[in-house]
Amino acid sequence: MTNDATVEQHGDLYVVRFERWLNHPIERVWAALTDPQQLPKWLAAAEIDPQPNGRYLLHFQNVEHTHVGRVIRYEPPRLFEHTFGEDANGVVRWELTPHGETCQLNLSHTVYSTDELANFMSGWHTHLELLDSLFKGAPEEWDWDRWIMHKERYAKRVRDELGLESKSPRSCGT
Repeated sequence: MTNDATVEQHGDLYVVRFERWLNHPIERVWAALTDPQQLPKWLAAAEIDPQPNGRYLLHFQNVEHTHVGRVIRYEPPRLFEHTFGEDANGVVRWELTPHGETCQLNLSHTVYSTDELANFMSGWHTHLELLDSLFKGAPEEWDWDRWIMHKERYAKRVRDELGLESKSPRSCGT
């Protein structure tokens, strides 16, 4: 299994997917994905109203931007689905499947616009690396050089595999 994103086209929509096998119980992973005390350690400061149509705010310090979204589904500890901002950045779905004391994480981001596709891919890739560092007990800070490395690689894939161009670096969607 590769840690890289896959992307599928469905009409005018694109679905970015990541799969991770995590050596942690589902409850610990669920808390990292949904607890406003843990989210800033790997993703962003957050406010969550965990009910359908509840507000979901992510305050990204790395780009000084706030995504204001809505909760679509919140089914602890297996499924969390939300919009990603009010500006047509799509729908993000976090699915957890327990396997004994470990679990599988599937992240999908349905993107409505291809302009930011490589940015989202590199952003989620970098954030998932930060999540992994948190689980290893050595949390890391956001690293623009790491993001740019992923962005360049994903931009090439988007161009070569899908025939699409991406926006320039530091136009990070995540």
